[in-house]
Amino acid sequence: MCIAVRPRVLFWQDRNQLVCNLLSKQCCTLLNWDLTMIKKIIAFAAATLFSLNASAGYIQYNLHAGQNGLDGFIVQHDTDQSIAFFSFNLSDSVGGYGQQFYPFDSEGAVLLTSASNAFPDGGPTNFTIDDDFGGDHQTYLSVVFSQGADGLFTYSASYMADLYVDVPPRLLSGTVSGMVTIGELDPDLALALDEQGGYWNGVPHIVPTAVGPDLPGEVPEPASLALLALGAAGLAGVRRRNSAR
Repeated sequence: MCIAVRPRVLFWQDRNQLVCNLLSKQCCTLLNWDLTMIKKIIAFAAATLFSLNASAGYIQYNLHAGQNGLDGFIVQHDTDQSIAFFSFNLSDSVGGYGQQFYPFDSEGAVLLTSASNAFPDGGPTNFTIDDDFGGDHQTYLSVVFSQGADGLFTYSASYMADLYVDVPPRLLSGTVSGMVTIGELDPDLALALDEQGGYWNGVPHIVPTAVGPDLPGEVPEPASLALLALGAAGLAGVRRRNSAR
């Protein structure tokens, strides 16, 4: 009787053990899968966090020049589109003028004076700069961005420069244009901006006014002309002051 029962008990014990073993293996497999996925998620989150920390809140737009144009970049906040930093060169072989634009602030300044934006969904911010750094010139610059039907950005930059220390003094003006692409912000620059409150020393926090919507390929020339008219008035004032000396 016992002999007849024992194999049955063993059978049930063996089956229960088998089920337990199968469940254990499944649980281990699921656990291993979960641990693997958790590790991947953590690694992805860490990489994403590092990437965000490297350029959190900023976007860089690269300015491209051919033979003539702007060569460099601007950095702006991705929230209010205000410009945090700029560094580029202007070259115009036709007008015979070249100048570096960087937020210098000694012996004059390279000062961001106004900003506007025509892209509600995000895009480069129009801006104007008044540059008298070095005490040997006075330059007014207006940069306006447009977006084509293909979604690509372009710029048109108008300038007026008074080289009043040249002999004889020269008054130059011109317009250059080129392409714009989204660049990769240097993590060190992003860190430096964060340490300075989000704006490079000498760059004021100017929230751009909304303009547009801008039509594909259209450049609002009246704004540039208004800037140049203002620049001409300013240059006349500079010349009067220099003559008075």
